[in-house]
Amino acid sequence: MLTAMKLVTDPAPLFEEDRPHCLDCDHPFDSSFLFKNFDHPTCDQCRDKDDKHCLITKTDARNEYLLKDVDFEKRKPPLKFIVRKNPHNSRWGDMKLYLKLQVEKRALEVWGSEEALEEALEKKDHQKEANKQKRYNKKMKELRMSVRSSLYTRVTKIHEHEYGEEVYLPDEDEYSRTCTTCGHSYTYDKL
Repeated sequence: MLTAMKLVTDPAPLFEEDRPHCLDCDHPFDSSFLFKNFDHPTCDQCRDKDDKHCLITKTDARNEYLLKDVDFEKRKPPLKFIVRKNPHNSRWGDMKLYLKLQVEKRALEVWGSEEALEEALEKKDHQKEANKQKRYNKKMKELRMSVRSSLYTRVTKIHEHEYGEEVYLPDEDEYSRTCTTCGHSYTYDKL
């Protein structure tokens, strides 16, 4: 009975008028890798694996096009992807591979133009360089301080109040003095 209920996962055959046409050669085709996985109408003969139709990981897409997870998953329509085992280490998480053509199109939607994306990439590079220089300067200062500690003294001086003349307050029957540098005042009684 279970063999009779075997589910078919392949789609039904298409009629001639329903068959998609390839964007490159304009010929109709029944099925292709790009159409099946990414809904991109290109036949397998026209597929350019190295340039236009290459696959890109989510991490690379984030770094190259400055996209966020929201741009991949929440923005309508969500980008289609395929899941593959990580070739560097099988114990790491699976990779999500996106079609580079669709990622570039989404990046243009997000950034508005290629110029805006280039400016954002340059800004990110400058910020990265500035942070790198800042870390380097901090490490060098720490190294100099540890090697030549006699030249570097930490400022541990505490503010010492310099009070002016005492003033008698007849209402409270007390005396008051005020610091000339910071404005701190205190009151006291004379016995």
